Amino acid sequence: MTEFLNELDEVRLTYFSDPGPTTTETRVGLEREGALILVDAWAVVEGEKERLMPPGHWNWNKKLPFSHGWKVGDMIFVGGQRSLDEQGQTLGVGDIEIQTDHAFRNLDTLLRLAGGDRHSLMRQNTYFRFFGEGRQVTDYWEKMTNVRRRYMSVPSAAGAGLRITGFPQSDELIQVEGIGMLGENKQRLQPGNHWDWSIPNTQFTQGWRIGNLAFIGGQISADDKAKAVGKDMATQTRNVFQFIRSVLREGDLDETDVAKLYIYYYAPDDWAQIAETKATIAAVQREFYPEPGPAVTAIRVSGFAFEDLLIEIEAMAVCRGENAVGETTIRAS
Repeated sequence: MTEFLNELDEVRLTYFSDPGPTTTETRVGLEREGALILVDAWAVVEGEKERLMPPGHWNWNKKLPFSHGWKVGDMIFVGGQRSLDEQGQTLGVGDIEIQTDHAFRNLDTLLRLAGGDRHSLMRQNTYFRFFGEGRQVTDYWEKMTNVRRRYMSVPSAAGAGLRITGFPQSDELIQVEGIGMLGENKQRLQPGNHWDWSIPNTQFTQGWRIGNLAFIGGQISADDKAKAVGKDMATQTRNVFQFIRSVLREGDLDETDVAKLYIYYYAPDDWAQIAETKATIAAVQREFYPEPGPAVTAIRVSGFAFEDLLIEIEAMAVCRGENAVGETTIRAS
């Protein structure tokens, strides 16, 4: 992994100089045989920029031009926050609770530095490493989440919880990233008769609309006890897109407002099966998003927060109609 990252850095340092963008680096499965890297990027056009680099914060273990966060206008971008010290050494080796506490405390620090707080967070994704199965999956998520809840607003940001293969350092168990928006004029998108989480009364959130943007958290095919619904990819994918539709409707939006989808799915390392899974997801997606559809980033993950899930999808919508508010232009690719 070290050799791979060194080669990666040699190339990306030819594109990014100091001060560079935020970055979150995870090890996941890709969709094409022979592919070694996938890059997803957000760009903001217009707005005053402020780099967020708090003193005494964790650091990379070598000199890199990347940033912990950026404030652009009213938007706050926080790159992957990690359980590292100022020399880039992992804190809390082998302990998911300690690493989770460090990562979320670092996320909190960035939000405050930008003039916001945890209530400003609209989208927050948690990437974690765990290879257990069955009920162990939910137990591990709940153990981690009981720490996360100390740092979450009530109600919380929307987001996704994704089990991945690993991180740049082999002893890291978690990274968290987020997008925040300053301002109090926001609408929580929380439709009734929706799926729910396994911990009762968590005050987690399905989505937020603020200004002309809407952030739809990772939707899963589950019931109101977080038990998976549907044993095949087509059924689960269709349920997920129906849930996205319900969240969009809460904000007077529909699929035509969706600019970006993040599709996370599980498929074993068999390229024929991966191709079949991709085709199934694409066919269901076309039922909801006819061509030309939104931009899509699709990633194979090791699993999800709860057992027996096959897919999780989050969405970002930009209202372009009469109800659009604000002047910031977002580009995601």
